[in-house]
Amino acid sequence: MTPHVQPTTARRLRAALVGVVALGVSALAAPASAADDDPGPVEVTGYSASQCAAGRFCLWSGTGYSGTFWSTGTSGLQATSIASAGSVWNRMAVDVRTYSGSGGTGGVTCWNAGAQTPTTSVGSLSVRTMTATTC
Repeated sequence: MTPHVQPTTARRLRAALVGVVALGVSALAAPASAADDDPGPVEVTGYSASQCAAGRFCLWSGTGYSGTFWSTGTSGLQATSIASAGSVWNRMAVDVRTYSGSGGTGGVTCWNAGAQTPTTSVGSLSVRTMTATTC
């Protein structure tokens, strides 16, 4: 003889099981690291300036902090793979220059330490993080 389970009890048990499975899967995910300097672009769906951690220089391909996101915390010349930035935030303590061409060529725009703009159109195929505030 099988025990009779009330429909409400079965729904609660099923909901609890789904919650436990979801929690277990999320625990297996690798944590994100702000110190990860992988320069590869990341397509984001939740757009926010909060993606840009303190001590980083960040670019978004779209305005309003949308589109492909790229950031760095490293000094020197780097390729970004974002041809034109629509949003920029320099959360570093030094100035950063964006270049319209690769390898530090083309038009230059300098972003002072702390500069932030949600709407721009600036060439950004490469960036040079300076060692001081030198714009």
